[in-house]
Amino acid sequence: MTYTPSFDEAKTAQLAAYFTSKNEGEIYHLMLMKLLYISDRNALATLGHTISDDNYASMNYGPVLLNTLSLIDGSVRSTNGLWSQLLSPSMNYKISLLADGEVDTGYLSEAELEIADAVFNQFGRMNRFDLADKTHEFSEWNDPHGSATPIQYMDILKAVGFEDEDAVSVLQELQDVKVAKEFLNSL
Repeated sequence: MTYTPSFDEAKTAQLAAYFTSKNEGEIYHLMLMKLLYISDRNALATLGHTISDDNYASMNYGPVLLNTLSLIDGSVRSTNGLWSQLLSPSMNYKISLLADGEVDTGYLSEAELEIADAVFNQFGRMNRFDLADKTHEFSEWNDPHGSATPIQYMDILKAVGFEDEDAVSVLQELQDVKVAKEFLNSL
């Protein structure tokens, strides 16, 4: 079974801003991308869902969140405006917070913030290239040889230890929740 994600820009923007604030208000794209990916991976393993609900791909510097990458590099515009309200356009491979003060994390659950804190505590002070190399150790990542190859949610679930039957159950639940959200949003 495959699952087609439905990117949650609001949660992703808040999580990106949260990581940026923990990094003194400015962060390299590469570092942010790895922190977001590892958070999503850990959330999928422990909560049964990702935080971003993004699409993933293997690229030269490890796994990436594709919709998030498009927001960072400016190839697409923010759909709900939250990304562009919280984070600056890219400059010198970095983004920064646009406002001083505490970052609003209202879209993120307490469990998701705990995952983010654990990820930042473990990886947030690493050299960004060393962290990229670390993500090459994830079995769902495959060297794309200068291109990009998709990473399916099933690949991540298997990589974090789910058996096929359990992984299919998680994917079915994700799909059911997505359908329910779409129905409620149509009312």
